[in-house]
Amino acid sequence: MFKGTLKPYQPEAVDKMVERGKVLVAYEMGLGKTCMTIAAIEKMRDEGLKKPVLVVALASLKYQWASEITKFSDSTSVVIDGNKSTRTTQYADSCNYNYVITNYESIVNDWDVLKHIDFGVVVCDEATAIKSFRSKRTKKVKELASGIPIRFALTGTPIENGKPEELYSIMQFVEPGLLGRFDLFDKTFIVRNNFGGVQRYRNLPLLHEKIKVASVRKAQSDEDVAPYLPATIHLAPIRVKLDKKTRDLYEKIALDLTNELQEAQELFGVGFSIEAHYGQGYAVGSPADALRGSIMSKITSLRMLCDSPALLTLSAEKFVEGNGIKGGSSYVAGLADDGYLTDITDGGPKLDAMINYVAEHLETDENSKVVIFASYLGMLPLIQQRLKLKKIESRLYSGELNAKEKETSKVEFQTSKEVRVLISSDAGGYGVDLPQANLLVNYDLPWSSGAAVQRNSRIRRTSSTWKSVIIQDFLALNSIEERQYEMLQQKNTIADAVIDGQGINTRGGVDLTVGSLLNFLLNNQI
Repeated sequence: MFKGTLKPYQPEAVDKMVERGKVLVAYEMGLGKTCMTIAAIEKMRDEGLKKPVLVVALASLKYQWASEITKFSDSTSVVIDGNKSTRTTQYADSCNYNYVITNYESIVNDWDVLKHIDFGVVVCDEATAIKSFRSKRTKKVKELASGIPIRFALTGTPIENGKPEELYSIMQFVEPGLLGRFDLFDKTFIVRNNFGGVQRYRNLPLLHEKIKVASVRKAQSDEDVAPYLPATIHLAPIRVKLDKKTRDLYEKIALDLTNELQEAQELFGVGFSIEAHYGQGYAVGSPADALRGSIMSKITSLRMLCDSPALLTLSAEKFVEGNGIKGGSSYVAGLADDGYLTDITDGGPKLDAMINYVAEHLETDENSKVVIFASYLGMLPLIQQRLKLKKIESRLYSGELNAKEKETSKVEFQTSKEVRVLISSDAGGYGVDLPQANLLVNYDLPWSSGAAVQRNSRIRRTSSTWKSVIIQDFLALNSIEERQYEMLQQKNTIADAVIDGQGINTRGGVDLTVGSLLNFLLNNQI
């Protein structure tokens, strides 16, 4: 029996899940996808479902699922965790539980055991994990799901990178055939150049209508939803000017990047793609692939430098200590050899500005709490060290922690009055409820628009007691971060057009207005 109470905007979706059995649950973040899914499954149990339910989640969210199942039902659950022998024993005993909770990596690692278990339902949580056609885990999840009659895919951002192709992959899990063959899908909705890159999208109203057949969707801005959420104040980005030493290094890397982009354009034409494009990228080891890798190393170096020059120093040291085998960047190590990293600051102006901003916010209310997101793992302890100097207690949340350690960090932040800041990598950007916070800081931005939306929704939850919450982005002035910000806005526009039918132009597409990276670099030289 379901023990929770659904909000008024949820029962219709739950009914469709029960009736149809194959549904993309695309409610935006914070609107109760987990609760709704448990409600639908428990209703199915009341109507005769006997077989166990398989929940496939991110490793960091497995124990949260177990907690939610206990909260909203009397059903039993087992979290598949531990070494190979322990997991095998847990699977063997899975028929004695109502829910079996595992993670995506285990679908591949435990395939020989999993494929023999008879599940009645499979839930694919944070389903953007299967957005890539080519990944082994995507293929295995879909193969496993093909023999399970009831399938739910949960994600508030089914199009993470402004690419409808990602949605196609997820819908293959939900209901293969709904969107037809991929080659026909591609021709209908995507216009590509001669190199396979996307020029524009078209016929998006048709795609929007097709998706509605097998999906349920609510946005945080919907009239029947908004009253249950805190008001969100997404402030304009704070742009921080780099100091002269950092700016000089930035210009050196930007010039190297500009030269390589021009070389790529001369050798491979204007259609040269920095990103591998859904299997249509350049062959591994080819000249184009090698140049792409070199370009990406310089883009990464610019982003790290904007965060803190210390990240470049750490990268160079890691490369040297591991002889290039254990990570780090050969390009950055070369910069160090040439003296470019000598006497640069450990923190940087953006870190100083962000720490002061957070400290001032916490002083306004003793109950205020803050979530800080940063893309690079090396940045997390740097931020924590600076907070300690301000006597601000914090916890870290990243992929370097195991599932139990992540849960401990999260719970301490949620429950301890002394722990006022959670510093997270993008490992905390999916499915983690942090309604105790009233400020979320993006110290830097992810490449994916879906990841950005997911991040920003961690504190905007129906369980929040705050009347309003603040989202604040930090950008290095006149840097690659400003173009990244513009790209995220454009990707969001494409996602809104497909999922919500918004922002579609008269041609049935969306306007792509952000220029090339090369032009941006040339126009932002100091």
